[in-house]
Amino acid sequence: MIHQDPGPSSRDGALRTLLFAILPLVLLMACQGREPSTETFLVADSAGVTIVESARPLWERGEGWTLSREPEVVIGQVEGDEEYLLSGVTGVRRLSDGRIAILDAGSYRVRVYDASGRHLMDLGGEGDGPSEFRWPQFLGVVSDTLFVYEYVGGDLTWFSPDGQLLRTSSVFRGPDGVVPNVEMFGYLEDGLGIAIRHVASRDRSYVEGLNRPSMQIWRFDLFNAGADSLFSAPGYEQIISFPGGGVTGHHLYVFGKGTSLAVSKTEIYVAPTDEFSIQVFDRGGILRRIIRRNEAPRRVTAKDFDQWVDQRIEILDPPRDERAEMRRSAGELSYAETMPAFRWIAVDSEGDLWVEEWQGVGLDQGRFLVFRPDGAWLGYVEIPEGLPESRGYPHQQVMEIGSDYLLGVWTDDYGVEQVRLYRIEKG
Repeated sequence: MIHQDPGPSSRDGALRTLLFAILPLVLLMACQGREPSTETFLVADSAGVTIVESARPLWERGEGWTLSREPEVVIGQVEGDEEYLLSGVTGVRRLSDGRIAILDAGSYRVRVYDASGRHLMDLGGEGDGPSEFRWPQFLGVVSDTLFVYEYVGGDLTWFSPDGQLLRTSSVFRGPDGVVPNVEMFGYLEDGLGIAIRHVASRDRSYVEGLNRPSMQIWRFDLFNAGADSLFSAPGYEQIISFPGGGVTGHHLYVFGKGTSLAVSKTEIYVAPTDEFSIQVFDRGGILRRIIRRNEAPRRVTAKDFDQWVDQRIEILDPPRDERAEMRRSAGELSYAETMPAFRWIAVDSEGDLWVEEWQGVGLDQGRFLVFRPDGAWLGYVEIPEGLPESRGYPHQQVMEIGSDYLLGVWTDDYGVEQVRLYRIEKG
């Protein structure tokens, strides 16, 4: 267990879990009797939880933030030296001197470049040695000291700013030797890592049809042994079948709801996509704030589903003679009644919340809504096209947003992965 904070009591834990179920009722009660308002955003308090609901952005026309027209740094190319051929990037970090570190899972390495994008050194490699990786999933940096977290085994490997191996440790290995597979998605400035563990089928009873398994939010000490579970959150909707022989089938539920996760320096953001209501927890797992936008999710039509199938086939680009069969198979899928309220969230170094809107049928890149740390909606920021299609999962750590830069992963017209740095221009 983590000793620096005794954590909430079991009674508090039960209360937090219950909040996920009763929040819609709490918000309804808070709004009852309220006259229509022309306020840009409203702040209410319910049982010690601050609720901030925005009706429109604070930025006026011509105000707001933009990204530089061209990236200042581009790393990644279609051919050439191996150090510039990226494959399966799962993390990007900028060091204090401008160097850029990239966790390139395809090569099992952390590749480090100077501020202009020139390759400097590689760390790690595939294997079981003290500085090698099997399942590199997350890249972090503390005072220019890099660390890599591995999904299977829960190992942390630390490197000095000049690339020397410092130490390795196992985060989740218990006294019985059993290591749960836990995905890291962020860390707080006080040295606590934040991760999720998906509840497996053996841990609960599934029913035939639509299910939404929960996931546990964990915290662990980056520097000492110890981990504990904070609370549970809703996972991703899926269709379950039991074809026989002890087999459980997991099937895609189109437009199904999920949960996007992020951390700031001091808080944990949990964002179920059922509605635009993002919950902010402190390091102890106590709900402190809810950030809302007054807009209901759009209802799904049969035309939306057909468009999703067309776009999906276009993205996968199968041989022409296989397209008819793919379209027939897609017709057997089920889809939700409403679209998700948004797609993905991130938090920048200043504590601003970035929320990608749900664009079209969810396969197109949307604009990002930006909210101040207090929850007020500032406005929209356009991001250059080409962010990876899969976003919103812990292992897709594709973006770092600083006070004046955005560093992330894009794919070009040929599907080549590129790490780019854009300057944020704040008007």
